[in-house]
Amino acid sequence: MVLSQYEDLREWSAILEKDVLVLNTTMTCPLSCDFCCYACHPGRQEKMPIDQALSLIDQAAAIEHFSSVGFTGGEPMVHREDFLAMIERCALHGLPFTVASSGYWGESAEEAQQLAARMAACGLRRMNISCDPSHAEFVTPEAVTRAAHACAERGIPVYIVGTFDMPGGTLRDFVPGLVDVPNVHLIDKIVAKTGRATKWDVDYAALTGPKVKTCYRRVHHDIVVFWDGKTYPCCSTFNRATPGLVMGNAFAEPLALIRARIEASLLLRVIKREGFPEFYDIIERIDPALHADMPKFEDYPGACSTCHAVLRKPHIADRVQAVFETYRTQEIIKTMDRVEGVLGKERAAAFFGNMLEHCS
Repeated sequence: MVLSQYEDLREWSAILEKDVLVLNTTMTCPLSCDFCCYACHPGRQEKMPIDQALSLIDQAAAIEHFSSVGFTGGEPMVHREDFLAMIERCALHGLPFTVASSGYWGESAEEAQQLAARMAACGLRRMNISCDPSHAEFVTPEAVTRAAHACAERGIPVYIVGTFDMPGGTLRDFVPGLVDVPNVHLIDKIVAKTGRATKWDVDYAALTGPKVKTCYRRVHHDIVVFWDGKTYPCCSTFNRATPGLVMGNAFAEPLALIRARIEASLLLRVIKREGFPEFYDIIERIDPALHADMPKFEDYPGACSTCHAVLRKPHIADRVQAVFETYRTQEIIKTMDRVEGVLGKERAAAFFGNMLEHCS
């Protein structure tokens, strides 16, 4: 496999990122969409303590692997003072940030201009705004349009993301006023069966194009910390409902330690770089009984839904982890045998001894 095939898969955005610290700061949201993966709504009260959020930004700034911070929720701007404090902390470190928002702050043209100016001054790298028939029940397309223009006219790339229940739904028809606006990009997506949308009749078979077989980021990581500190290795729609994806709690241990754990995971590396066909081949070779019991890739629309199906049940997730520990041991032994075949026993022993000394 050539190096170019390991490049990150980005659904949108020409910006090259390394690791991104994503802070899911609150479950409070002015919307209550059927397909919200976290069942956010105006009555939710969960919120990340501001001291923890600022500490995480400080930690990310000190780790060379992070290239930006992302803010999402819920609606990250609904707790405005906290949000402004967080982006100002990013600015202090010269750390760019992105925001995923409903665009509700565009209801007022004055507020949209003021907030966009403040974010741009602090280092806003990209604005993602949700807009589709479901979101429009709570935030008008006109508000989204004002919010988008306020950012775009300051040179900020704006991605309007529309989620539809049928292939063929398009933002070009829903917000025609944003078509061909400089710095504004329209992204059409098909809904994932999350939240109350699990009961929707979605025809995934009608989707065209090859099914994505790997994680959406193949080299670097979107490390997601929720309001309670639980930390995940990706922005999957299903992560909160997938116990097998929890990588630690960033309120209880250093961010650098959690990142190292994610980077060292052979399970994640196979899913990200090789994909689910190789993942299933490894499991079938090492534990055929587990392979027979597992949900199958062909039964799900993509990598994220497959990952959720496999890792959401602890008894399956534990067996999968055990398989990959065995696989790691097997691969280490193979590598040691190859080195011994090249260097001979004595020189190989000295080589491995030096490695252990330097790595301990």
